[in-house]
Amino acid sequence: MAEGLKRTLGKPGFDPEDYAREIAQKSDGDRDLLEHRQRVQNLQDDTSLALKKNVYQNYMQFIETAKEISYVESEMYQLSHILTDQKTIMNSMMQMSITDKEETPKEKDTPKEKEDKKKNLSTLLEKVEGCSHVTEVPGRYLVHSGGLVELDPDSNTQIQRVHTFLMNDSLMVASWIASRRGPVHYKFQALYELDSLAVVNIRDAGPMKNSFKVLVFPDCRVFQAESPKAKREWLDSLDQAKKSKAAADSQKKEAQVKDDAAGDSFDRNNPFADNDEEDQELPLQSAEEMLRVDWIQELPEDLDVCIAQRDFEGAVDLIDKCNEYLEEVPQSPALKEYRARVDQRIKHLTEVLQHELQGLQGGPKAARRAVLQLIKLGKSTQACDLFLRNRTMAIKRSLRQLKMEGSTTLYVNKLCYVFFTTMLEVGREFQKDFSSNNGCCSAFVVWAKTELETFVGMFARQVFSSKTSLSMVAECVEMAQHNCDKLCEIGLDLTFALHSLLVKDVRRAMHDGRDQIVEAVRHRSMEEKWRAYNLLTPQACRELVKEMEDLGLSSFKSLMYDDCWIKLTPNTITYTRQLLQFVDQCLKLYQPELHMVLVENVMMIVRCVGKQMETALTAKEYTKSHPFIIKNASFVFETVVQRVERRFQEHVGKPAKQFQELRTDYAKLRSLARTPTTEL
Repeated sequence: MAEGLKRTLGKPGFDPEDYAREIAQKSDGDRDLLEHRQRVQNLQDDTSLALKKNVYQNYMQFIETAKEISYVESEMYQLSHILTDQKTIMNSMMQMSITDKEETPKEKDTPKEKEDKKKNLSTLLEKVEGCSHVTEVPGRYLVHSGGLVELDPDSNTQIQRVHTFLMNDSLMVASWIASRRGPVHYKFQALYELDSLAVVNIRDAGPMKNSFKVLVFPDCRVFQAESPKAKREWLDSLDQAKKSKAAADSQKKEAQVKDDAAGDSFDRNNPFADNDEEDQELPLQSAEEMLRVDWIQELPEDLDVCIAQRDFEGAVDLIDKCNEYLEEVPQSPALKEYRARVDQRIKHLTEVLQHELQGLQGGPKAARRAVLQLIKLGKSTQACDLFLRNRTMAIKRSLRQLKMEGSTTLYVNKLCYVFFTTMLEVGREFQKDFSSNNGCCSAFVVWAKTELETFVGMFARQVFSSKTSLSMVAECVEMAQHNCDKLCEIGLDLTFALHSLLVKDVRRAMHDGRDQIVEAVRHRSMEEKWRAYNLLTPQACRELVKEMEDLGLSSFKSLMYDDCWIKLTPNTITYTRQLLQFVDQCLKLYQPELHMVLVENVMMIVRCVGKQMETALTAKEYTKSHPFIIKNASFVFETVVQRVERRFQEHVGKPAKQFQELRTDYAKLRSLARTPTTEL
């Protein structure tokens, strides 16, 4: 089955949408779709593993090829120098005269020359930014320097201007700072050891003129000189520096071996030496001796192999083991030089792990490997930042895949579920990965607040539109609050932040709902006849009574008479229904900042109804209807307002004293009645 699926997905012209549609039509339910999805996921994992294995093999071939190129390049330069030497000897023999004086061999550098070399290296600090660690290595001096242009190895296009500095043991590359004033014109970019690089001459072809390639695993950089002469100077200087470095290392090892042998011989032949093994202390090893251990010498190359094979755990373990060993090594120039070599590998490993996090796709657990290794390397801040950036991209991808299908509430429900569930998973993974780095918790809180702002932006565009009713707004906001409460499981409460981001839109939605009811009251008031409501059938009357009881008006049944009549006007019942529903919806949206907004909106609606009744009481044509009008006013200002007050206190926990002002309005209406109120 896996092979068939692999062949299907690998066909030329494969259309994923048609394939998904076909699978959905053939499936019997969600279970079949989930099983098929799992098979596709397994195939993806197998393919990814196979690709990784191929990458590892290519890395190994790259290493071997680079070594072979270095060997061939070295042999070519040896042949070139042999021919040059032979030509020089022949010219000298032809021009030699009997009276020529014998030249004295070149002596070692005088103290003045050493001081000049040291002075030349110190000038780097004045020209290059961030290279202080380069000049601190004892015995290092500048051999050659010059400006070059770096080219892209694939497209042969110009990348940047650089200035390279060749020293007796390494090659430093600095980038050009175009807009900098003062003596500093370059910024440190990279430092390569001569032992670990290979130089390859590139034949002139097309735009690739006066160019040469520097191979430093796993990088490959191409530089272009300004002229053939400058290129030849660079190639000769690099070759001579590599040979001098190799010869110096060889002489140093031979001298150390001779010193060790002479010391052992002296100890054996010394008649005054203490032969008591119990009291004899082992001599302290020098830094050079401790750094000549085989695994220490091979560690930089082992780190390169681990990075190439993406064995990040093995690389970090080697670094930890090396750091523990180097703590016992006495401080010396050799130790400083060795640490510089290891630090270069650590920097490269950090860059690889950071790149791994930047391009990683999947759930939060997929990033755990790279994050943990960065933390072990002491890069917890970078790990935290890259982990959260990676999760930001994952959240954006997840939300972008949601499609607006069906009602707004259905889309908002999926939007809230995807966002807050992802945030919950990220929080749990963050607690596991950064459990020992409490300083990163504040970064997570700031990140969560930023992501919430992005979510609220998408949420508001869908919910708070002119076509959305207040009931739908209340339902959607309630969904968001319910899903936001899930974050309390990881100790993160964003409810206050969610409310503060929504308060402006919620206030506007409340005002819009209020304005719609007020407009309806004013429109219906022109058609009001102030007559009792006849529902025609007892069944319709009973349904209305049940509806009002569900809204909290338990005494509404007392207003019914003659099976199908209500002692209120149809408009009064409509206003009552709209007002109580408006209060329930606003209480779902309630926030302390909106307390007075809700109270003022309710009072405005009730007073608008009261204004309609006041107009009727002052009109001559409704003089006989005053008792009935006052009956409707009593229902609105006493029964309905009392229900609003109870509902408000149940939800908020305290009474709204502003509602007491409505009783004064009701007393004013009663004073306008010209006949005493009577029961119908």
